[in-house]
Amino acid sequence: MQILWYDYETSGRDAAADRPVQLGWQVTDPGMEPVADADSLLVRLPDDVLPSPGAMLVHQILPEVHQRDGISEAELANHLEQLIGPRTLVAGYNSRGFDDKFTQHILYRCLRDPYAWQYADGRGRFDLYPVVLSFFVLAPEAIRWPEDHDGRPRFKLDRIGPLNQLDQGLKRAHDASADVVVTVQLARQLALHDSDLFASCLKRIDKHFVTDQIRADGRSEGLFEVTPFAGWERGFVRDLWIPFRLSERSNDYVAFELDRDPQDVMAGLIHLAESSVTDASVLRKQAGELGLHTIRINAQPMLFRRGTMEPLLKTRLDAFGRDEAQQNQHLDVWHDIQESPAFKQLYQLAIEVLAEPERAIPEDVDFALYTGDFLSIHDKDLLDSLPLMDPEGLSQWTQSFDDPRYDELLFRYRARNFPRSLTQGEWRQWQKIRRDKLTGVHSTKTRASRIQDELLEISQRTDIEPHQIDQLQQFVNWLDNQPPV
Repeated sequence: MQILWYDYETSGRDAAADRPVQLGWQVTDPGMEPVADADSLLVRLPDDVLPSPGAMLVHQILPEVHQRDGISEAELANHLEQLIGPRTLVAGYNSRGFDDKFTQHILYRCLRDPYAWQYADGRGRFDLYPVVLSFFVLAPEAIRWPEDHDGRPRFKLDRIGPLNQLDQGLKRAHDASADVVVTVQLARQLALHDSDLFASCLKRIDKHFVTDQIRADGRSEGLFEVTPFAGWERGFVRDLWIPFRLSERSNDYVAFELDRDPQDVMAGLIHLAESSVTDASVLRKQAGELGLHTIRINAQPMLFRRGTMEPLLKTRLDAFGRDEAQQNQHLDVWHDIQESPAFKQLYQLAIEVLAEPERAIPEDVDFALYTGDFLSIHDKDLLDSLPLMDPEGLSQWTQSFDDPRYDELLFRYRARNFPRSLTQGEWRQWQKIRRDKLTGVHSTKTRASRIQDELLEISQRTDIEPHQIDQLQQFVNWLDNQPPV
């Protein structure tokens, strides 16, 4: 297996509304030794997307540069498919929360399977960020940790890299290829410090391993989870009892925090179930306040056996208020409930308040990746047969998909990547779509006026440096020369 480390710089933070402007990558062997030098490429934006000036100030790639030198998104999708071959582990830093979502949307818009790259033919994906957090908790001596003025640790790559001299000889931070090299260096340093812990963290990308772990220990002695959602106030750790999964086909297990009194939790769940609240997202939030959560087994959760917790870690967590004796008492109560008729009620209550909220189908197909059914065999076959890099072949395509999203996506794919393939009527149709997006008809996230609002907000900041003022002026000049909405 090879590891593909990658990173995007983007036009904004929303994977559906925004686009990549740069891809950086490096391929290593399983020991994190580079197979080739890190590389990068620029990506130009389609004419229905405007970049965020705030994002531009971070990555410092002027729009005129990526528009002049960048490849199309169709070419980017082709490149990704070549990079992510069979038996490739796709890795990054906070990649599950950011980069992977962009990859899914790129492949979706470019009429490829948006998920096969994550699992098919021996592929997988790995996020270094939760591993770094786990090392902070379990092996803090591994690296130096940046801190805020109040002493709280910071886990941003652009802070960790310089402090640990991982960025020597590299370009500025937030250059995609430089960020990838720092990520690889950081992974290698952690693995060299404690290879067993690193390997243990890596195992958690396998949902079957996580499932076995929950079944073996989550219901008996409980597990502890390293998660940013626990917060610094609790040392980024929460002790959990994990008795069941949401449904037979679900990837979500139900977890109860052991520092909460079980009787209070039961009473709170009954109150929630009997309340007038029907919004699933609100119910989930209120359940979280009771100490009830879901553990997604395919999201690389950092779960460890409570029984293997080192004395030094217990001491550190005691300083955050962890009371192991009380937690064990609560675990005994949960075990008693598990053997009683009340367990069925507990199960039903948890299922009720943690039900997945129904996703509304958006009017803009660009935002519809996570709605609708999985692709039919017929549609998968059609996608496989599409001449994706042949504009003439695409313009002559006459077959229809079962899923209505894909007929519209095919049209937009041609308009964005091969505009010369459009007829005059199709060009007018595309201009209407473009106008609707930039005026925010279906989503404020695409509205052009938000750029002006952001520029005004930035102009009022007091921390803007002279070179950033110059970049903003170049951005404004570029913006003034764009086609009218």
